[in-house]
Amino acid sequence: MKPIRFAILGFGNIAKTHMTALRALPIIKKMPVVPVLDTLITRNPAVHQAQAEAIGFRRVISSSAEAALDDSIHVFDICTPNANHFDDVNTALSGGKAIYCEKPVTESYERSTVLYDSVKKHPNTLQQLAFTFRYHPAVMRMKQLLEDGVIGEVLQCKISYRRSGYLNPQRPVSWRLQSGMSGGGAISDLGVHVLDLLRHWFGELVDVRGRTNTYVQKRPDEKTGQLVDVDVDDWAMMHYTTVSGVSGTAEVSRISLGSDAYDIQIVGSQGSITCDLERDLTPRVHLLKGSSAAIPASDSLVLLPDEKSTMGIAVDTHFAALYHFLLRYTGEDRFPGLAPTLEDGVKVEYWIDRVLQENKGWA
Repeated sequence: MKPIRFAILGFGNIAKTHMTALRALPIIKKMPVVPVLDTLITRNPAVHQAQAEAIGFRRVISSSAEAALDDSIHVFDICTPNANHFDDVNTALSGGKAIYCEKPVTESYERSTVLYDSVKKHPNTLQQLAFTFRYHPAVMRMKQLLEDGVIGEVLQCKISYRRSGYLNPQRPVSWRLQSGMSGGGAISDLGVHVLDLLRHWFGELVDVRGRTNTYVQKRPDEKTGQLVDVDVDDWAMMHYTTVSGVSGTAEVSRISLGSDAYDIQIVGSQGSITCDLERDLTPRVHLLKGSSAAIPASDSLVLLPDEKSTMGIAVDTHFAALYHFLLRYTGEDRFPGLAPTLEDGVKVEYWIDRVLQENKGWA
C-alpha cells in the first residue's frame, strides 16, 4: 500500500489527538493507503526530539518552509494556534501539499477570507477543516432522521455547548485567551462547531445575532504571575435563523463548572430529537403519535471505529474525519457533502465576526 506521509504542525493536545487517530487507522481499518507520521514541525525541536522519535517521526524540524520543499511529504496537518494557520496553509499551498487544518480557518474573518481566496487558486489541492462533530455518530444519525422527515417539518433547534475549564481565575493566560492569536474565546473555540452543525443540518444561516461576556477579566501571566487583561469571551448566546426557516438559540460557554454538555434539542411538527453529544452516541426521538421511531444506521457510520475499537468519542470523531480525508485523497468519496472545507469555516466565521463586532458596539 502507498504511504501517505504527514507533516504535523504543532505538538499540543490536539496534534497528539490527530497522531493517535492516524496511528490507529491502519490497525482498525483496511486502508487503501498507509498514513505515516513523517515530520514533526515544532518551535522546540530539541525539547520534543526524543518523544517524537518514540512516536515514530522520521525527523523533527522548526521550519514549515523546509517541509514544503520536501517532495516526500504529501499532507500538512495543521494543529498550530489559530493566527498561525494563515502562513501554514499558504506554505502548504506553495509546496503542493494536501491540507488538513484545525478550526477555525484563522483568527479573524478578514484573514480567513483572504486565505480562502488563495486556496481557491489551487482547485486541485485537497483540503479539509476539522469540524469533527460532523463525524459524531449521533450527528450522523440525526442528519438521517431529519432527511427522512421523521419529526415532520423542523421548527426550531436549541443548542448549548458548555465546557468548564476556564472558570478558574488562576488559569494562566495562553494563546486561547488572547484575541490576537485566537480571534475570540468560547465563540471562536466552540461556537464555530455549533454554527457548522446548524448549517450541516438545516442549510445556510441567514441571520445570527448575539451577546458575549467575559466573566474572568484578569488572569496571571504564565511567566511573571502578574495579572493581565483578558480580551476574549467566556460565554456567548446567539439567536439564529436558517434559509430553511429553522430558528433558535446557540449558547457556548467555557465556564460551566458541573454542567459540561453539548445539548441538542430539535423540535419538529411531529415530534422532537434530543441528544447530549458529550454522552450519547444515539439520539432520542419523541413523537406526537407516541410510537418510537427506529434510529437509522447512516452509511457514513462505517468511518468510525466499532464498539470494540473505540478510543473515546473525541478521538473517534477525529479518526473518522481523517479516515474520510484519506479516502478523499485516493479519489474515493462515498459521502459527498460530509467533509467540511475551509469554505465552510469561512461561512461560519462570517457570523462569528458579526456577533463580535456587534458586541464591540455595546462595550
